[in-house]
Amino acid sequence: MSFPNKRVAATALLVFLVGAIVFGAAMWMRSRPASSPPVAAAPAASAPAGGHQEPAGNLPSTSEPGSTVELSDAEQRAIGVETSEVRLRTMAGSLLTVGRVEEAETQLASISSRVGGRIDKLFLDFTGQAVRRGQPIALIYSPEVASSGEEYRLALESLERLGSQGRPEAQAQARDLVVASRRRLELWGLSPQQIQEIARADHPPVQITISSTVSGIVMERKVVLGQYVKEGDALYTVADLSTVWVKADVYESDLARVRAGQPVEVTAEALPGKLLGRVDFIEPTLNPQTRTVAVRIQVANPGLRLRPGMFVHASLARSAGQEVLAVPRSAVLDTGTRKLVYVARGSGVFEPRQVELGAADQEFYPVLSGVREGERVVTHGSFLIDSQTRLTGGMAGMFGGSKEFSANAPQASSGPGEALKVVFRSVPDPATGGAEAAFHVSVTDPRGKAVGDAQVSVTLLMPAMPAMGMAEMRQSTELKWDGTQYSGSMTVPTAGSWSVTVEVNRNGQRVAVYRTNLRAK
Repeated sequence: MSFPNKRVAATALLVFLVGAIVFGAAMWMRSRPASSPPVAAAPAASAPAGGHQEPAGNLPSTSEPGSTVELSDAEQRAIGVETSEVRLRTMAGSLLTVGRVEEAETQLASISSRVGGRIDKLFLDFTGQAVRRGQPIALIYSPEVASSGEEYRLALESLERLGSQGRPEAQAQARDLVVASRRRLELWGLSPQQIQEIARADHPPVQITISSTVSGIVMERKVVLGQYVKEGDALYTVADLSTVWVKADVYESDLARVRAGQPVEVTAEALPGKLLGRVDFIEPTLNPQTRTVAVRIQVANPGLRLRPGMFVHASLARSAGQEVLAVPRSAVLDTGTRKLVYVARGSGVFEPRQVELGAADQEFYPVLSGVREGERVVTHGSFLIDSQTRLTGGMAGMFGGSKEFSANAPQASSGPGEALKVVFRSVPDPATGGAEAAFHVSVTDPRGKAVGDAQVSVTLLMPAMPAMGMAEMRQSTELKWDGTQYSGSMTVPTAGSWSVTVEVNRNGQRVAVYRTNLRAK
C-alpha cells in the first residue's frame, strides 16, 4: 500500500474514534434517569373481586433506577410504539378450554341377578345396546325359585280349602303362610304378573325372567350364555346418558376464574349448535405434568348428542363485575419471575414498572399495584424497548445495541466520489430459515454503467433478545463478480426478520452502504 493511502487510513481511524466518543457521550446523556415532576395522588381504584388493591395514590415505586430509556420520535415510529391509558374497566369475557365427555358417575347402575342359577338366554347381546326399565334382559334356570313358587301355590290352595268354615286359628296360619311365601318371591325380584302366573300354573316354571331395573345404555356385559351365577352377581353395567359430564382441563393461572355453578357453553366440531351446562365440581388436586386442574361440567344431553370419549370445546362464561383498574394484556412482559410494563413519562422517556396483576380476561389484566390511573403504558413495541434496556441499561443503540437495524424502507448511502446505485435481491424470496439462499447485488454509477471492480459483502443481522435469552446473530459473505452482477450464497440461520447491510468497497475504501430487511419463513 502506498504512503498516501496509509495517511488516509490513519485519518479515518482517528475520525472514527472521535465520533465514537461523541456518540457514546450523547447516548449516555439521553439514557440517564429522567427527572419528572411529582405525580399527584389519583383517586383510589376499586379492588377486583377476590383481591385487595392499594389506593392508587399510595402505590410504591417499582421502577428500576437508571433503567429508563429515551427514544426519539423517529425511533418510536421505527418500532411502532403504541400506548394505552391505564383506567377503570369492567372485566368480562369467557375462558375457553377443551374437555372430554364421560359418563356421569351418578348415572351408572349395575343390573344384578337376585336369584342363583344358570343363564339360559340373554336378551341384551352387546355393549352399546339401549335398554328400558322393566325390559327382559335374561332367562335364568333356578330350581330354588321354582320350589318357592310351589310353596306359594300350595299355600293358596290350603287357604282356599279352609274357606270360611275353618277355625279362625287355622285360617290365620294359612293366610300368614301365603303372605310369607309371596314375600319371598317378591324379594327375588319377581313381578306381580309373574307371581300370578305361578299361582295359576299346575307346575311352577323352573325358568325365571330377569328384567332391567333401570333405563340407559349397556356399557359392559359381564355374563355369557350358559354361565352359572349366584344371587347378587352383576349381569350388566348400564349408564343413563341423558346427562353427561365434561371433564375440562383448566390451567392453574386461570383457576381463579372458575367457580362452582358457573354457566358453560359446550360445542363440538361434529355437532351443530351448542349445549348448556354448569360447573359441578372442581377437583382438589393439580396434574403436575400438565399444570392443569380438572373441572367437571354437568351437561344435559337430549338426543344423546354427546357421546363418551368425544372432545368438546367448553366456554366458561364470566359474569360482568365491578370496574377495576386494568391494563391491556399486550402491555405486560412476563419474565417468569415478575411482570413488567413500560410507562410513558413524556418527552420520549419510558420507565419499566413491576406490577402485580390479577386473573386476566381475553383483553385485560386487573392491576393490583404498580401503576396509577391515568398513566400510559406501552402496548406495542415494549418487547424491543425491554431488550435495549436489559442489554445495556439504555446506553446503547436500538434493538440490543445493533444500530445497523432499521425497520424503515431500504436505504443506501455513498462515500466520497460518485453516488452509486445498489440493488439487492435474494433467491428464494422470501428466504427459508435454516436453508441456503442466493444473494445478488448490482452496483451502477450515475450513468447507469455496471461497476465490476468493487468488493461487495452482505451481512445479515438479527438483534439480541435478552428477555428470551437470545444473543445477537450475525452472518456475512463476500459476493463475486459474474460479469453482470455480484453473486454469492450463504445459509440463513433461522426464520424471522433480518436486517441486511450491503457494503461496497473500492481500493480499500467504502464507497457505498445499502440497508434493507430480509424476512425468512
